[in-house]
Amino acid sequence: MKRAIGIVLLIGLAVVGCQGADRPTPTPALDEAYVPVVSVTGELVPARWAVLNHKAGGQVVEVLVEAGDAVAAGAPLVLLDTTALELALERAQGQFTIQRAGLALLRAGATEETIARADRDHAHQVAQAEIALQAKQEQLVQAQAADPAAEVAAVEARVAQGERQIAQARAQDPAPQVQLAQVEVDRAQIALDDTQDEYNKALDRPWEDQAIRDAWAKQLEQAKLNRRAAQAQLDQAESARLAHVRGLEVLAAQLEEAQAMLAQALAAEASHQASLDLLRTEIEAAEEQLAYLRGWENPYRDPARREEIAQAEAALAQVQVQIAEIEQQLREATLVAPFAGTVGAVHVRVGEIVSPGQPLVAIGDLSTLRVETTDLDEIDVVRVAVGQQVAVTFDALPDRVFQGRVARISPMAESGTGGVHYTTVVALEEMDPALRWGMTAFVDIEAE
Repeated sequence: MKRAIGIVLLIGLAVVGCQGADRPTPTPALDEAYVPVVSVTGELVPARWAVLNHKAGGQVVEVLVEAGDAVAAGAPLVLLDTTALELALERAQGQFTIQRAGLALLRAGATEETIARADRDHAHQVAQAEIALQAKQEQLVQAQAADPAAEVAAVEARVAQGERQIAQARAQDPAPQVQLAQVEVDRAQIALDDTQDEYNKALDRPWEDQAIRDAWAKQLEQAKLNRRAAQAQLDQAESARLAHVRGLEVLAAQLEEAQAMLAQALAAEASHQASLDLLRTEIEAAEEQLAYLRGWENPYRDPARREEIAQAEAALAQVQVQIAEIEQQLREATLVAPFAGTVGAVHVRVGEIVSPGQPLVAIGDLSTLRVETTDLDEIDVVRVAVGQQVAVTFDALPDRVFQGRVARISPMAESGTGGVHYTTVVALEEMDPALRWGMTAFVDIEAE
């Protein structure tokens, strides 16, 4: 906030009557004690402070400080889990031992014992490779003997036979015989009904000869026999039809089973072929391995070449660099104070997983506090110079005015909500124990 400390001007105009028209107008008086001031706000911060983080991140296992603790330079603040790094260091050190021994062996040359041991190991490898090749060849012979092609052909024949049986059974469908038998039943029923009518009519004519009624009675009995005979034929045809349907169902189930067996047989054949191809590939690889082993020459009989020694030296140096990097990471796993100061804030707890660059601890040297302005704009910055006198007040100590001087002005603007501003550092000439890091300051700079 800018406070206008103005020029105290007293302008008086004396208006007199017509008789005072000849009096001169008095000149306004200028307060020669006026000093132009630039008023801005700021924040009280240590002259030296930092927000510390970890380069690699990890899990926090111990927090050794709290806000307000005084710490010395190099004092541990936060410990991260180093289990994985310790294991990696152990592996790298083991690799270093192996590489160093190998380099020493190359430089010294192989002993007779080493040469003999290499020959024995090579002979053993050749024997093992021959046994492995022979075993793969025997497996191939056995697999070829167990060819499932015959099984596939047998199941295919069974499927074809089932299809033929179903086709024949469908061709022998007894449905037409059932229909014909039903027609005969219907005819016999009509004849029975007609004969029954005639017989009933004869009974209603008692004047006719008894022989006529007896004749119709015989015809009625015959019609009933014919009806029963036709029904028996229909029942027989229907039974044959049902038996035919059940037979078709049995044949269909048998065909379905044969088709499932054929699918299994084809899958087994495909798997068998894949197994044969794999065995042939493995045999080719085993033959190549055996040929390579048979052509092997013991390298220990020849002195090490310069290139081999240089390569071993480079590998050893690489492991040494790896060990140094891991040891550096182990040291960095402990966050330490870069300088002596006071812990301002702790942003992490035990058990948390922290990311690289995540703020963990803020630390500052509270022995020297200064004010850094936060809203000195580009219009007023041209009126401010290093060495100018400054008056500073704080909300926490409203009755105190602290004197200071402009110690430094930022050469580059920073962006803010109200536009750009230039940070100006004010060194205080006196301190008070009540002043705290982060307090808001009101700064009056005696401008030029």
